[in-house]
Amino acid sequence: MFKYVLGINLLLAVLRILYILLYPIDLSPEEAQYWDWSRHLDLSYYSKPPMVAYMNFLSTAIFGNTELGVRINAVLLSFLLSLITYKFVKEIYDEKTAFLSSVIPNILLGFSINSLLFTTDSPLIFFWALSLIFLYKAVEENRLIPWIFTGIFGGLAFLSKYPAVFLLPLGVLYVFIVRRELLRDIKIYSSIFVAFILSLPVLIWNIKHDFISFRHVSNLADKGSSFPNISAFLEFLGGQVLILSLIPFFFVIYGWFKTFFTRDKRDIFLTVFSFPVFLFFLLLSLKKRVYANWPDFGYYTAVILFSRHFLNAPKFLKVITIFIGVFLTILIHFTPLLDLIGLRKLLPPKRDPTKFLVGWEKLGKEVSELHTKDKFILSSAYQISAELAFYVDGNPRTYVYHVNRYTQYYLWREGLKSYKGSDALFVSYGGIPKELMKSFKDKAFIKRVDIFWRGKRVRSFYIYLLKGFKGELYEKPEGY
Repeated sequence: MFKYVLGINLLLAVLRILYILLYPIDLSPEEAQYWDWSRHLDLSYYSKPPMVAYMNFLSTAIFGNTELGVRINAVLLSFLLSLITYKFVKEIYDEKTAFLSSVIPNILLGFSINSLLFTTDSPLIFFWALSLIFLYKAVEENRLIPWIFTGIFGGLAFLSKYPAVFLLPLGVLYVFIVRRELLRDIKIYSSIFVAFILSLPVLIWNIKHDFISFRHVSNLADKGSSFPNISAFLEFLGGQVLILSLIPFFFVIYGWFKTFFTRDKRDIFLTVFSFPVFLFFLLLSLKKRVYANWPDFGYYTAVILFSRHFLNAPKFLKVITIFIGVFLTILIHFTPLLDLIGLRKLLPPKRDPTKFLVGWEKLGKEVSELHTKDKFILSSAYQISAELAFYVDGNPRTYVYHVNRYTQYYLWREGLKSYKGSDALFVSYGGIPKELMKSFKDKAFIKRVDIFWRGKRVRSFYIYLLKGFKGELYEKPEGY
């Protein structure tokens, strides 16, 4: 059956590459930002660890500064993880469960998006999964090598995204439940030591930068807090149902519930590394808004649990589940189809998440026509600055005038003084911040760039010429 798994996932990888090459969407702002990080390699970065930048550095060195050069990482990680998952699940369950566990994620919205857009979620899920696979082997065999590999991949997961810290408490919980005597064996602590050594670059970078990353993460946990926040709770819950393509979400809930009665150690493994993650973010959503993708990594084992129980589902339910999953996945990749099949009101252009993936190349071309070497590019939104760095001819360095929180661009201001006396192209969603004009002698409006998607204007950008830069930006970011 492995040849079918290989063939299906290889076909999907090719289709994703063709989608990247042919479909008219641009890099998302986050993808563009992480790509820009790869041009400034460091031990870590303001909001995330460095793995995404390192992978972008390698892939763009091969494929160039293109959408494919960035997104090939997501495609390859997804493809490799599908094959690895098949091998692992076949060992602990059976071939049919392994086949489903390898193939079914492709029709789940969250996994399909992470297989195409390259953000920090893609490497986190990949290394999180590998760490769990080796942890399972380590607990079963209690040999040093699996424990060390658990630490290696756990460390790489932390270098991908901070939620990898869940590995430690959940790993201890799992060992305590199934083989608590291992907690007295020194071999288990080799994995923690290795993971800590691999994580040191992030700690060193933060010591040098006043722990700015940890301040940022702490701010995310507190920002907009109010208890009980029922609207945020319901929004989060609805988001989880959607990223698992509706029916699989309820299979996952059923799988978690049944684990408490079957006490199968394999099911316990799958539940321990998924249910607490979901529960943590669910409870957090009672306090503040939680983005739907935050628990994505926890669904790796949840989907295996889903596959296990899905095999025993009635045939009609299987058909409906697969149909809905395929339908939603196709629609999220090709939202203009909604207009063709008369469902435009279900997701109008203004609410279409795809709108954030269009218009950047057009904006880049407009700015390219105005940009010269004696002008620098500036914005009050890091998303715009990142996209312009990617899409303006020659990939110039761009800058951010911070009016809200800090960003990575605040740490990259050393080149600004060389532009003293020069003009700047300022691009924004609206006007010019009043305080920004303290840094320039004069200003002039150049043009508005309208972005259309599915026949509607979904966004506008405004380009200004700021004259006579005084050599310094008088900015005071508020918060992290």
